[in-house]
Amino acid sequence: MADGPLPSSRTDSSASSEIRIANRIAEMTRVAELVDSFGVHHDLPNDVVVALNVSLDEILNNIISYAYDDAGRHDIAVRLVLHPGYVEVVVEDDGKPFNPLLAPAPDLSDKSRLGGVGLHFVRKLTDHLEYARREGINELRFAKKLRGSPA
Repeated sequence: MADGPLPSSRTDSSASSEIRIANRIAEMTRVAELVDSFGVHHDLPNDVVVALNVSLDEILNNIISYAYDDAGRHDIAVRLVLHPGYVEVVVEDDGKPFNPLLAPAPDLSDKSRLGGVGLHFVRKLTDHLEYARREGINELRFAKKLRGSPA
């Protein structure tokens, strides 16, 4: 994961797509379909599409499983934005505050440990990751560079 910031998000991005899903595991299929379609439409390399899908699967699973104290419906927004040199993903939810950047790295040598490695994979699969909490909304942004791009 790169330490430096990516160029600022701009409204002149060449392409974007957004979906809102309910906080239900079954809804994650719709997100994977959106990522796959976005990848085909914009001729993204397969490794980028896979990294986006695996990262979103982990992030959304965590939000759906742990972010809410009630069983009510909550919307989760997922936005994909194609920038020159990279794809940015923004995930917004109204769950409990949780900054994944502060989660400790797992001890991968501990074979008895169950779970806890998903965010580690997200960090390894993405080139940039940032979190903000604004007006009761968690906003997680991550990006994946496109091959051969200096971004």
